[in-house]
Amino acid sequence: MKLKTILLAAAASLAIAPAANAYQGLYGSIGAGLSYMGHGNDITNTQSGGGGPFAFDSSTDYDKGVGVYSALGYAWGNGFRTELELSYRNSDIDQIDPRAGFSGFPTGSISGDTTTYGFMGNILYDFTGPGNSFTPYVGVGVGGANIDHSIIGAVAAGGAPTPALSIAYGGSKTVLAVQGIAGLAVNLAEGLALDLSYRYFTPFNPDFTGTLNGAPATFEVDSASHNIFAGLRLDFGGSAAPAVQYKDCWDGSSVPMTAECPPQLVEEQSADLDPIGFTVYFDYDKANLTPQASALIAEAAGRALQNDIDGVVVSGNTDTSGSSAYNQALSERRAKAVRDGLVANDVPADRIRSEAYGESNPAKATPDGVREPLNRRSEVTISFE
Repeated sequence: MKLKTILLAAAASLAIAPAANAYQGLYGSIGAGLSYMGHGNDITNTQSGGGGPFAFDSSTDYDKGVGVYSALGYAWGNGFRTELELSYRNSDIDQIDPRAGFSGFPTGSISGDTTTYGFMGNILYDFTGPGNSFTPYVGVGVGGANIDHSIIGAVAAGGAPTPALSIAYGGSKTVLAVQGIAGLAVNLAEGLALDLSYRYFTPFNPDFTGTLNGAPATFEVDSASHNIFAGLRLDFGGSAAPAVQYKDCWDGSSVPMTAECPPQLVEEQSADLDPIGFTVYFDYDKANLTPQASALIAEAAGRALQNDIDGVVVSGNTDTSGSSAYNQALSERRAKAVRDGLVANDVPADRIRSEAYGESNPAKATPDGVREPLNRRSEVTISFE
């Protein structure tokens, strides 16, 4: 019931409080701390299922142990993160508790340890906001756990109700595991945070073979643990830019709020035979024409064909996100898309010259790697005889 409550609470929390200006990209994290298997992990031997001289149902107590973890993940820019986590936990056994008809193994009569390796896939949600120095988060994980017990104990004969008693069990089993996570990230520097977290980690209970009073027996052993970790999380990139806002123009197209709308193509412009110039904008990493762009090309072509076209120059451009070689090819595709749109609207193909500048001709200068909507464009100039 404790596990269900923790996991359901964590999952419900993922649906609230949208994140603002969240980081998007790869990150890595590493940490270490306390792993406590504590009191109350069940250990059971039944004569029907496990054999042995008698049945018992008890619980194990462990000393405080240690745990370490590392994770590689991706932040999606909307508060959600997904990650792969590897972990190690080790704790020494302290005692097996007495129960009715079972004297147990008190401190000093039993020794050994339990080692657990975890292989988890996690989904997490950051509760972030503009300028936050502290970022709480919650998450859930599912995956596998390799559990390795090495336990041996003996109680000397002391007369009823404490007769001589011995136990031994061990071996390695890999089983399904789940965990609930709650934590707090404290910003230390750009892209670097102190990561404090609590994890309730619980593998499904496997059976382990051993002996009970020298007779073969099988034990069902619970290995859940409470874990408090401190570590570091490093982002492998910069923060995501705020969402770009657009405005509608006279021709039905949409451009970024900081950009000018295409000039209106009035009759006087054609009559004076002044060149017609306009800009077609593209979505991030796209070279296809939007409906607004197609309408703008059709309008310009219709007005241009009222006069004798001398030449058309189409120049493709990109922003600085991505490699220069990739952006060069992308600018060529953008120029071709606009050229094809003009030809489809009866502009003579032999009058059109295409140019591609990649990221070398920005409308707005930015550092390398920045997604800038003003730079994702093809510029068109139509001149007349």
